[in-house]
Amino acid sequence: MEKDIIGAMITFQDITSIQEMEAKIRGEVLSRKFETRYTFSDILGHSKEICEAKRIGQTVSSVDATVLIFGESGTGKELFAQSIHAESLRKNGPFVAVNCAAIPPNLLESELFGYVEGAFTGATRKGKQGLFEMAHRGTIFLDEISEMDTYGQSRLLRVLQEKQVMRLGDNKYIPVDVRVIAATNKNLLKVVEKGKFREDLLYRLKVLTINIPPLRKRKSDIRYLAQHFLVYYTNLYQKKNIEITEKAYSQLTTYKWKGNVRELMHFIERLVVISKNNVVSDQDMKEQLNENAFETNYIGEEAETTNHLQSEKEQILLALTETHSNISQAAKLLGIDRSTLYRKLRNYEIEIKKAYK
Repeated sequence: MEKDIIGAMITFQDITSIQEMEAKIRGEVLSRKFETRYTFSDILGHSKEICEAKRIGQTVSSVDATVLIFGESGTGKELFAQSIHAESLRKNGPFVAVNCAAIPPNLLESELFGYVEGAFTGATRKGKQGLFEMAHRGTIFLDEISEMDTYGQSRLLRVLQEKQVMRLGDNKYIPVDVRVIAATNKNLLKVVEKGKFREDLLYRLKVLTINIPPLRKRKSDIRYLAQHFLVYYTNLYQKKNIEITEKAYSQLTTYKWKGNVRELMHFIERLVVISKNNVVSDQDMKEQLNENAFETNYIGEEAETTNHLQSEKEQILLALTETHSNISQAAKLLGIDRSTLYRKLRNYEIEIKKAYK
């Protein structure tokens, strides 16, 4: 009969060529800058608090479980995430960092999990890999995880459980081998109580935890960090050597540093640039700290806007106007990081309009 099977053909392919193809794809991923720049040696400080955090970080590097990093803005959560990856068995794989606060909720799903051709209006003809696929055999760092919407949380939970992703508009799963490191500057238990974060996802992420101490709890590191940044920015801007007096250093250690190491770093940068003399006295330092406080205190996580001439929202709008809606410049002007600014833009329902440009 015509339908009878009279033979079969099997195609064999050398496993070497498959491995070479995989290496080529991995190289393409790394060429997109999905790699680390920092190790634990780049996390500066000698205090027992930061040394303990680094010790825990180095310990969890050797295993492949999910990590949840807690720390205020500016404490160096991504430095820890990169350092963990750099000392892990996945160090030769990609490191993909995602700021969940910076991606609009309606785009987060397609960015994380990808999409197929025709999944939505504007989708590219060949579809697109998601960031989880790009992080295959490596690490994905989900910063500001508390800002992910509930639908994105449910998709993420499934990926963590099943270790496979489904592209938007597709009907098949793609296996992924990815280690997840998440980070937050919020108390996730309180976010769970408010119904804005899935409790099952929290405990799925909270396998290994690292608490990064704020700068005010590691005051013995402030002088060391300030001296490091002083040397760096003096060389960067080709300035003459600047000396900070003992009393001026005392001013630094008593300041609150709500922006933590990031705030201290930019403060020293500004001090180097605008300093009139080669010696910074305690009075000079006091004046600069007062100016720094004017720029940052109203915008902090615990700031009370009623004590200021302008509301926080007005300050943000003013900063956007002055910087022509450049998010990086506006965040620096406000004394906060980009992710915090993105979060506040959503909270105040501020849209970045073309009128600002």
